[in-house]
Amino acid sequence: MTAVANNDTPRLPTLQAGGSVKAIVPQDFDGAWRIATAVTKAGMAPTGLDTPEKAMVAIMHGMEVGLTPMAALQSIAVVNGRPTIWGDGAIGLVRGSGKCEWIKERIDGEGDAMVAVCEVKRKGEADAIKATFSVADAKKAALWGKAGPWQQYPKRMLVMRARAFALRDGFADVLRGLGIAEEVQDTPAQIRDITPPPPPRPPAPPSITHEPEEVSQAIEHEAEEAVVENEPVADEEIDDTAYFSQLEDALAVVGDLESLEEVWTEFDPLARFDGQPNGEVNQGIAMAIRKRAEKRIGGAA
Repeated sequence: MTAVANNDTPRLPTLQAGGSVKAIVPQDFDGAWRIATAVTKAGMAPTGLDTPEKAMVAIMHGMEVGLTPMAALQSIAVVNGRPTIWGDGAIGLVRGSGKCEWIKERIDGEGDAMVAVCEVKRKGEADAIKATFSVADAKKAALWGKAGPWQQYPKRMLVMRARAFALRDGFADVLRGLGIAEEVQDTPAQIRDITPPPPPRPPAPPSITHEPEEVSQAIEHEAEEAVVENEPVADEEIDDTAYFSQLEDALAVVGDLESLEEVWTEFDPLARFDGQPNGEVNQGIAMAIRKRAEKRIGGAA
């Protein structure tokens, strides 16, 4: 008796054998968002990329340099607000770009004399690019002995710094502006401006607007006020009227600014009245006499 197949049994799709595994690469914004959402919901996103928005930005940055979405999530990190790529991811990009002929890394010396050296050679270029990072460099940057990897793996950190310099110098077109995470994470997030403020400006001398023929009267008036407001007044301050008259007479005969400066330096009224009671007033009177002389010389010229 022949068995009859039950037509009600669902037929499963045939399993395909062979073929190659390919990454799922989104072709639009929606595709990147769906991948980012799935990864974060599954709890598979790295620390710092735990929201769909952050994960999607990392995916987009990775795709800019040729990384598949899942590789981007493992290689792209946000450090100090900047997207960066881990050192191993950077060297993988460079090797996979087809532009790198070879990369050589080593450490010369021992102890505090250690120097990490990284040399990279681009195809089609005659000379290799060499970068170094020494213990002295690390100490100068306050990295040597710093808590974390610099204490646990100091040689490795020296190598990663030299590698970052060499790859950025030799393959900027491959990295496209992405910083190296190991380098950026040791850079202070904020730089504080420590420039001292400018010193305060000295107060301007009082403005004297007397006409030339009224200068002598103004001198006498200011001297009388000084006597009334600051009694008793020293004898040398009472003789200031004669001093101003001599200054005015001396400046009245000069014919050029050079001669005026010589007379002014000889009398030196600013130093004479510095620190005295009503010193600023007397300095202002002297400046008024000088301005009248300057105006006279300028008009004659």
